[in-house]
Parts: sequence; structure tokens; C-alpha cells
Amino acid sequence: MTDEVQWSFRSPLSLLERWRDRFDGARLRELLVTGYTLDLGFLERFAVPTARALGARITVLADAGQAVHDPVDVRRAGRAYQHGHAVCRRAFHPKLAVLLGDDDVWVAVGSGNPTASGWGHNGEVWLTARSGLGRGPRLLHDVADWLVDLPTVVAVPSWIALTLREVAGRMRPVEVDEDWSQVRVVGNLRGSLLGRLPTDAVAELRLAAPFYDPQAAAVRALVDRMKPHAVRVAVQPAFGRFEGGALLRATEPAVEREFRVLAAGPALHGKVVEWTTPAGVTHGLTGSANITAAALLRSTEHGGNCELAVLAPHPVSLLPEGEEPGEAAMAQLRAGGSTRVAGSPAPVLLGCAVVDGMLLVELAAPVTGRVVVETSPSGEPGTWQAMGVVPVGQATARFVLAEVTGGAVRTVVDVGGVRVESAAVFVTDPARCRPVRDADDAPRLGRGTPYEAIEVFTDPALAARFTADLERLTTLVPPRPCTPSAPSDRPGVDVRTDSDRWRDYLEDSDRVLGPGLSRLVFPRRPPTLGDRRSSFVVDDVREDEPTEEDADIAPTGDDSADGNLLDQRTASERARYRDFATRWAEAVSTPTVDSDRGSLPPMHLRMLAASMYLTLLADGMWRDDGWRTDLRWLAWALVPDDNALDELPAEAFAHLYAWLAIVVTTLREGARLHGSQDADALVTAAWRDAAEWVAETDLALAETLLLPAGHLFAVVAGASALRETIELARGAKADPYAEARSAFADAGLAVRLKEGVWRVDGVTGNPQRAAADVVTTVRRVSGRAAVAVACTGSRAVLVACDDRIMLLVDSRTAMWSVYELSSVRTPLSLVAGAVGGPPSGARTRRPLRTPPPQVSELSQLLGVDLAATAAALTS
Repeated sequence: MTDEVQWSFRSPLSLLERWRDRFDGARLRELLVTGYTLDLGFLERFAVPTARALGARITVLADAGQAVHDPVDVRRAGRAYQHGHAVCRRAFHPKLAVLLGDDDVWVAVGSGNPTASGWGHNGEVWLTARSGLGRGPRLLHDVADWLVDLPTVVAVPSWIALTLREVAGRMRPVEVDEDWSQVRVVGNLRGSLLGRLPTDAVAELRLAAPFYDPQAAAVRALVDRMKPHAVRVAVQPAFGRFEGGALLRATEPAVEREFRVLAAGPALHGKVVEWTTPAGVTHGLTGSANITAAALLRSTEHGGNCELAVLAPHPVSLLPEGEEPGEAAMAQLRAGGSTRVAGSPAPVLLGCAVVDGMLLVELAAPVTGRVVVETSPSGEPGTWQAMGVVPVGQATARFVLAEVTGGAVRTVVDVGGVRVESAAVFVTDPARCRPVRDADDAPRLGRGTPYEAIEVFTDPALAARFTADLERLTTLVPPRPCTPSAPSDRPGVDVRTDSDRWRDYLEDSDRVLGPGLSRLVFPRRPPTLGDRRSSFVVDDVREDEPTEEDADIAPTGDDSADGNLLDQRTASERARYRDFATRWAEAVSTPTVDSDRGSLPPMHLRMLAASMYLTLLADGMWRDDGWRTDLRWLAWALVPDDNALDELPAEAFAHLYAWLAIVVTTLREGARLHGSQDADALVTAAWRDAAEWVAETDLALAETLLLPAGHLFAVVAGASALRETIELARGAKADPYAEARSAFADAGLAVRLKEGVWRVDGVTGNPQRAAADVVTTVRRVSGRAAVAVACTGSRAVLVACDDRIMLLVDSRTAMWSVYELSSVRTPLSLVAGAVGGPPSGARTRRPLRTPPPQVSELSQLLGVDLAATAAALTS
């Protein structure tokens, strides 16, 4: 429920301190700050340490070129918080602070910039709202909508645009509290703020702002729109900009008018457009908008400032008190000159970030000439060095990341022989700036020193302990989403970026599995998280002679010269490891709730079991096909379930698909897809479960996971077999007969599909069997009716079938034979025992010239004229 919505003269800094002092110790996940002028040195001293200590990702977005800090004074930008520039045709002027936690959100919309003056010294006006995420005011949806739309109108760094969308997705309450429906947050991205104000005549209009148009165009527009009986205007000559005479002329239509001159002292920087209706009800517009044409009369996309304001009832008037000069004195008052500053000819930088190991520099617009990018580790004079040149016509540039990252970045151009520099941005590492993760005391493998893979594979005692730990862990660690901070009872998006989710997932994997075993599963890591895995094969070579238990497989004769390729483990050790492997497979493929795949352990445990099982296969632990059943169920366990869709980031899915492809490819070794042997049945079952996911495999990644065959009895997937498996899975998605073609190739049949008829040419054996084999295979693999013609010498045979009947025509007899089929009676089983002529047991036999009705029915189903095709056999 909503805690409060209130007016405040305190800054977002007070709001942050109030969060810090909460009795419940709630973590802060996001702090988002926007403003016009910006002092990063101030934020680093007073806001950043507190917000980071609370666990937040900090994002600061301000107008390009309006910094009041010197780059040399900025120390933590890009490392502890994200900083970027926002660019539109005029000023980027909104003042917003969002504090987002797991269960609630606090928002401040006001007039103060994130500087010492704006957050500590000036007189500002803020509206603050503190709300739970279950039920809250509509204004939170208003802010979220504005954050989503902002990057479509205003240029911001791409990684900050992503952050804005994520914050917006998380901050929306599930239910709107209509008690606060009159309080709304409005922006001018696509429509003017003036258009949000009432058109009915008001009793009184009250205005206060530091800046007014020199010609008071905005004041005149407000008076003309709202037709007030009385107008009251507050100005502060010591701070701000206005023309007294212009204000007098703009307020002439009012019957009554009053001007208030505020005393010198702390600047009253708050902006107020306030009105009272004839019924005596007071409302107002507050926020970032000065009373100028750029702020009130134009939208951002049509050349105005970017502003954010609050429309709300005012319990008391916010118009400040001041002295009342006469009209003659007012006409002589004026303050300030034009605040517009000529823009630098240097291209405006939006931001700079470390992305995929490269330095990504983003500009507000494509460059038209030579633009040099310079970097400095500290921003100090004399430390800037050229990094490269932005390609002409591009608004982004990527550079090889230097060994030392961080620091400041700027662009430099030559204008008529004069060196011109842009405002600096700071190299952002999004991974370092992401929300601080809570400590996780969830169960993990090992009770002390983490397991190392090489030790598990070479020490049976350690392998036994690991197996027991894995079995224990699969019962203790339920599958869970990868978003611990997002409550499950409300919709929303993850606070983190995709890259953050991947790094978080790797950290979880390292914590639960231990870094050594985690690298077996995820060998491809970001540069900051470790090197890529080098493939290895365990070869526990012993110097002593083979034991008596090994006598049955000991190399003899010339083979002894290749003894270094053989596994020297004892038979009992191999049996023990095979038992371990079976227990691994059972532990991760046995649902805790009936046969519900969703109750399986987390996916990284399943991938670990598959990786370790494959390692033992490559180590030659089996002398028979006893591994196939385990591997088939490991394939079943690796098929993504609903929990995996929530649990895994995109990069983890890439590894999952790769492991699944390797498991299926290994199962295909020595087996036929859709064949009739036991091994064939296992690979066919795994294929049906996994083919659609194998099709998504990144071949290059999968090849890095392949293990070499280092032993005589090794069973491994080869690179060519892996490629063929992935291509077959991809082909099966586009071609319903891709698997049938593969099965024909495995069987050594030269089969082609022409005009709906499978043709087998050059048959050396029985053509009936060849044609029946083809239609049986097509029927079994694709579930479709099929017709095949097989030819050998002067003899040709046609076999057609659906799931109920089979038609057979042999050119020797020129007769239609109709057979009934069942789940156990297939075309191939019917002709298997036939010698010479058609098999016995036909329900109907007719000459070719008088085909039975089944011919017409099957012709229509197949889209093939079977009568004409059969007639051609005897012509």
C-alpha cells in the first residue's frame, strides 16, 4: 500500500539518508538520478557511498556540457556508478530521483539539480512518494512510462537506456491506489506542458520561477489559456532572469495583478504554476519547468526542453512571500541576460562503456569529419592520449580495450586550426556498477575446499564424496529463478542487464559447484572472470604391471607399443566410476514430483553431471554400451523446462544447447536414428526430446566443449559428427523429411524424392523390401503417408501406405494388393518373409486396370496419382 505522497523542501539526499536509516534494513537495488547541471564530485562525496553501501546500482544522467565538476576531481564514475549524457535539441532539464528496492519504491520529482546548490543550498520544491510495489499511486506508472519513452526522444547511452527500461519495469505497482489519482507526473516528450493545464477560467493564477522568457511569452500563454481574474508573480532579482516590463505587459488581461520581489539570499530555485478555481480549490504544476517557452510551450520532440513536472492539488499555496513593488518600479526591474550558451563544435559524447571486451564510445549524432577520441586515466592535463578516430558517418566507435581501464574520454576536432574539445564522459564498466548481490548461504558442493575436476576423476575416494554431495545437493537445492530480488507475486523485469544476469549466474555456479567444476560447464568466460578452459583428458598411467583383473583386456603382441593410449585403471576402479556416473545421471534426471521435469535440480547441476559423464566416456570407462541409457536420460534432463526459461540468461542457454548437442551426438555414435536396435531406440527417444533445442546450438561454442579421444575405448563426439547432428536438427525444422533422408543415408540407401514419390534406384536385393523399408521409415520418422518405387533390372515395385493400409504393386504380377497395418504390422515386416512374389495375407487383389477404392483414397492423401505411377511400372 502507499506509505505517503507529500510535498517536501528536502532533497533526494534526505530521501537516501532516510532509506539508509530504515529499521528493516531493506536493500536498495537502484538509485536513478537525472538533472540539468551536475556535480559528480558532490555526488561521490554525499550520495554514492551511501547508495553503494545499500547495494544499489547508481545511474546518473544529465545534460551534456552542463557539468560543474572538473574531470580530474571525479574518481568513481564508471566504477561505482553509471554516468551518461542526455542530448536533445534544447536543454535536458528534468529533476528526478528514483530509489528502488525489492518491495518498495521512493520517488522524488522536483526542481533541484544534483549539485551542492540544488540538493543542499537552494530553495527547491519536491514532490516525494513512498510506496510498496504491491499497491501504489498512479504517478509511479507515470514515471515508469516516461522512463520507457525517454530514450526514443532524447539521445542517451544505450546501456543507460536499458537501465531506464528495467527500472521502469520494476517500479510499477501491481495495483493502483486511486486515493492519489489526482497526483500525476507529466512530461513534455511528445506534447507541451501547457496542454496539460485547464482551459476553464480560474479565480487566481500564481507564478514563481527563477527564469522567465525575456518577452514573457510563457506568462502570456498561461494568462490567455486560463483567463485568471487575478495574477500574482514572484521574481528574485538577485538570482534568475526576467524583464519586469514584459511581465507587466503579459499580465495586462487580468483584472488584478500583484508582483512579489524576493529577498537576496539562498536562491529560490523552485518552479510553481498554481491556480485556484472559482470554487476555491487550489492545484498546481511543479517540477523542473521554468516559465519559459522552451519549458512550457513546446514538446521535446518539437524543439523544446525535456521537462518533468507534477500536477497535483496544493493543500497550501507554494507561492513564496516577498515585497510588493509598484508597477512603475516593477517596469524598471530586470535580471540576468540570455542563458543560452553556444554549443561546442566538438561532437557531443553520450557515454563510454566496456562492452564485450571492447571500449564502446557513443556520440549524439554521426560524425561528418575527422573526430579523434582521447582518453585519460585521471582527467589531468598532460595525461590525455589519442585512442583512435570515429569512422565518418558513424555515431559509435569501438576500440581495443587498454590494459588499464577507467578514466575519462573526450572527443577532439580541429576547427579552422583551433583545437576544440568536448565535455568528458567516464569509462563505465556495467558489471562493476551493477547492484550488489546479497550473500547466498544456499547449499553447495563440498563442505570445505571446493572440488577440482582432475582430483575427482583421479581419486576414487574423492569421487565417492563428490557423488554423495551431488545427491545431497539435488535434494536440497530446488530449481529457482535467476532473479532473487524480484518478488514472485508480481510482474516486472529483472533489474539487471542481460550481461549482469550472465555474470550473476556464473557467480552462482562458481559458488555452488566450485570454480573448478563450474569451468567444466562454462569454459567461455568474460575476461575479468578467468581464462577459457583448456581441454584435458585424465590419463592415470601406472608404472606397475597390469593386475590380474586387467588380464582380459591387457594389450598383447604389437599392440603393447601403444600402451600409452590405454586406460590403466583396474577393472574394479572402472566399475566404481561407472557406478558413480550412473548415480550422477540419476540424481539430476529423477524428478522429485512424479515425472514433472520442473521439479528437477537447477540446470547448472544437470549440465555438470552431463559434462562429467562425457569426461568419463572420453576416459574409456566403458567396454560395452552400458552408458547409453544414462546418457539418454541426461539428454532428457537437459531439455529446457519452464524453470530454466526463468533461471538461465541467454549465454547460459548457449552452453546448455551446446551440451545437449554433444550428448545427442555421442548417443548417435554406433547407432542409427530411427533404427530398430536397442541403441537406436535410445538415440531416437533422445532426439525426439532434444532436436528442436539442438537446432539452436552455436557450433563454434559446442566445438570448444568437445573432448579428445585419448583412450582405446573412448566414446566421444567428433567435430564432423557434431556438425552433422546440428545441421540435421536445423534441417528438420524446415524439411519434414530431413530425418528420413538422414536415416536412408545411414542405411546406405540411395533415395530421392521426386514429385511426391520416393524412388530407390539400382537396388541390388529385393525391391519389395527396399520400397517397404523406405515407406516404413518415412512413416515412422515423419508420421506421414508415403509412396516409394524401387527398381532393379527389369523389375519395379510400388509400395504406398498410411497408418491403416498398405498398397503393393509388383511389375511381375501387375496386380494391386491391399494389406491391413497395425502398430506391430508394418510394410517392412509384411514383406520381410516374402520370397519372389507379393507377401501373403492380402485383403484385396485386383488387376492394375481396376484399382480398389483404397487407391483413390491414398492418392488424394498423398497428392500423387498412384494409378498412373503403377501403370508406368509395366510400360
